[in-house]
Amino acid sequence: MNFSNIHGHTAQLQRIRQMVQRRMIPQTLMFSGIDGIGKRLVAMRLLSSFFCTGDASPCGRCTACRQIEKGIHPDFIILSPNQKGVIPIGSEEKKEPGSVRWLIERISRKPITGSCGVILDGIDRIAEEGQNALLKTIEEPPNSTHLVLIAQGGASVLPTILSRCIHIKFYPLGEDDIADMLAGRGIAPRDADAAAAFCGGSMSLALHLCDSVVKQHLLDLCREISAFLTSGGIFDATLGAAQKYLDTTTILDILINIYRRNLNEIIRGGSAAPPEFSGIYLDNPRTVVNLIKILLALKEGQSHNLNIRIGLKGMLYSLYSDANADSLGYIQNDYQHV
Repeated sequence: MNFSNIHGHTAQLQRIRQMVQRRMIPQTLMFSGIDGIGKRLVAMRLLSSFFCTGDASPCGRCTACRQIEKGIHPDFIILSPNQKGVIPIGSEEKKEPGSVRWLIERISRKPITGSCGVILDGIDRIAEEGQNALLKTIEEPPNSTHLVLIAQGGASVLPTILSRCIHIKFYPLGEDDIADMLAGRGIAPRDADAAAAFCGGSMSLALHLCDSVVKQHLLDLCREISAFLTSGGIFDATLGAAQKYLDTTTILDILINIYRRNLNEIIRGGSAAPPEFSGIYLDNPRTVVNLIKILLALKEGQSHNLNIRIGLKGMLYSLYSDANADSLGYIQNDYQHV
């Protein structure tokens, strides 16, 4: 099983190799973990091996591997969230492409090559009705079909689906792995190290932090937040500048990672932030914990159409009155929740 150039996930890759070697690969697997850590890449490699005709499967060179890489293989299906970040159920009559109903109908067809590989990248981005519609297909897929479901976590996946999958959890990448991968893309060591420190183990977030324009907008927003929580005044910053380049969830993920790093440094008495991150770190641990909770709440609110600008502004004003309280004991009791 060829997993070359995939960083981290040693135990997970070994488990998959053993399944392949023993010819005991479940028809339905679920990979869970934060975005940008390689779950989809691992799923691509695994399913590609069923079609590959070369050595060291998947070889990446045979006709089938090249078709899969280009997205034109007739029996390799990838379903991902739409521009709104969800996978719709679709109508029973039209079965719109990109919907759950379309996928169910597509899987039911006889594969041209004799096998079918399916990556459903975002099972947790499907509403309960859509997940219920998928249940029979997941429970009893055609004999020639293998499915890999991908999710950020299992909390938003129906227990009835979880119980019918072999679930493999993937964890954030180490800073050294992230820095090595960035260096392999020609990123300067200083930039690679800073991105690795603040990306939370996600390669995709690290790449955003290596974009100087995007990073500057994010750091400016953090400085506005930190300055308000330190000195008060009027908070009027928005996510607008950063939203020209990133979706709101990605912005919130990066802010959460930056302030989690801030919290870690407070608790462990570590080093200060890199020079380009100056003016961001807060000194009060209780304030940082509450700020992280606000950002997590805003991220959760995405699924309920929460107005992020108004929500951020209102929550920060409510937090400011408590910004100077000094309670390390509070942190030690509450740290596990952020």
